[in-house]
Amino acid sequence: MKAQTKERTAAVKEQAVKKAAQVTGQIRETAGHAAHLVKDRTPDPVLDKAVQAAARLRETTARAGRLASGKAPGPLVDRAGRAAAAARANRTELLALGAVVVVLALIRRSRDHRH
Repeated sequence: MKAQTKERTAAVKEQAVKKAAQVTGQIRETAGHAAHLVKDRTPDPVLDKAVQAAARLRETTARAGRLASGKAPGPLVDRAGRAAAAARANRTELLALGAVVVVLALIRRSRDHRH
């Protein structure tokens, strides 16, 4: 009975890993497509503002990270480092998502100013 349970657990785990890889691929593809659509349909001045905002965000984040790492306990710094590594590994998707958020915020802001 234990052997059967272990086999079933291994099979379920393998299926979960395959499904997670499939979903991750779909998310990457969708994010890439969304990024292209946003870039193609967004006027250059808006894209320039988004690039500037992203640069400011990177600078602020780096500064906050330096301050936090000096005051944070070791395990927290290690966890933050792993999270940062994961973010760097998925940079394209994160940048695409960030661009979409910035563009939507700018569009909403411009609509609010018109009314």
